Amino acid sequence: MDASALDLRDPAFVRDPYPFYARMRAEAPAYWLPHGNGGMWMFTRYADVELILKDLRFKKDTSRLVRPGEQNFPQMLNTDPPDHTRLRSLVSKAFTPKVVEGMGPHIQDIVSYLLERAKAKGELELMADFAMPLPVIVIAELMGVPMEDREQFREWSTYFALGNDALATPEARERAGLGIQSLVGYFQHLLAQRRQEPRDDLISGLIAAHDEGGKLSAEELIGTCILLLIAGHETTVNLIGNGTHALLRHPEELERLRKNPGLLESAVEELLRYDAPVQRSTFRYAGEEAEVAGQVIQPGQQVSAVIGSANRDPEAFPDPDRLDLGRTPNRHQSFGRGIHFCLGAPLARLEAQLALKGLLEAFPELEFAAEAPTWRPATMFRGLERFPVAFA
Repeated sequence: MDASALDLRDPAFVRDPYPFYARMRAEAPAYWLPHGNGGMWMFTRYADVELILKDLRFKKDTSRLVRPGEQNFPQMLNTDPPDHTRLRSLVSKAFTPKVVEGMGPHIQDIVSYLLERAKAKGELELMADFAMPLPVIVIAELMGVPMEDREQFREWSTYFALGNDALATPEARERAGLGIQSLVGYFQHLLAQRRQEPRDDLISGLIAAHDEGGKLSAEELIGTCILLLIAGHETTVNLIGNGTHALLRHPEELERLRKNPGLLESAVEELLRYDAPVQRSTFRYAGEEAEVAGQVIQPGQQVSAVIGSANRDPEAFPDPDRLDLGRTPNRHQSFGRGIHFCLGAPLARLEAQLALKGLLEAFPELEFAAEAPTWRPATMFRGLERFPVAFA
């Protein structure tokens, strides 16, 4: 399978990448994709994806990419041990299952508010009216970001997600750079405020770690805030949107869930597998020569674990293209593996469970609207740009 055979800009790929992945698994499990940053090896089989996500020979330190004169804002997603271990430990307490469980009643209140607002309006654009605002509100409150700023940082986050994708145009990359600059300036201002007036929020806790023990450098403080803000909602937005889309395309499974609400936790796991919100891993490169899927990876070459493909690998999942809300076992890789396993997984799961439960209870006749949904053109984050739905 040569490079010309995979056109990531093909509308068919953007709409449904899974037939392309099946061909890659069969014909080119190690696939070299040229792109603006030089290129990367894409691995699509479950076993190879798991290896790359867990094997510490594949590094995350992006400081090597910083050009002279540029400022680096390290955070746990782009660092290796021991820095990764230290940074992760500083925020992990905010995302333990016990802490997240305690957030459930408030998340339920937000879900109810958003759905009641849609009922009153008589229409629902699922992404703009529900899937986007719910996790944005939750992460903003957890961090201590003022609610009036959420639309602005959502816009910056979108610029970042689209501009750092293999499909990004030069214009999109420029917008992403401006978005990050804006986020840096925003957090510098907000951190100065919180230092003067600490609150019971995650940002104040991070400032304390910086000021009291020197556990966090000034650059790491800003980098961690940016990561938490973006990662804290981007995945969940897509999980709610993709999950609802999958349910409406499979009415028999939707009806199964309506009749068996006890399936909710299992359903969210299957929706994570079936149409993963994060389709491929963030930046990794080979720290030393390594062989994967019969391909020798040279030191410094970029690698990408295609999670969306691994989750549809028939070697790991029987009948993988079938949506089965009761699937067990279900060892999907949508939250990653190894030391970089998604810290916010418990929160994303809870938000998705409460969002889908509330949506199906509020709108028993939920269905596709006349206007077809549209997908964002991206290879890393898979999500809908617009998703109008109808209800009685």
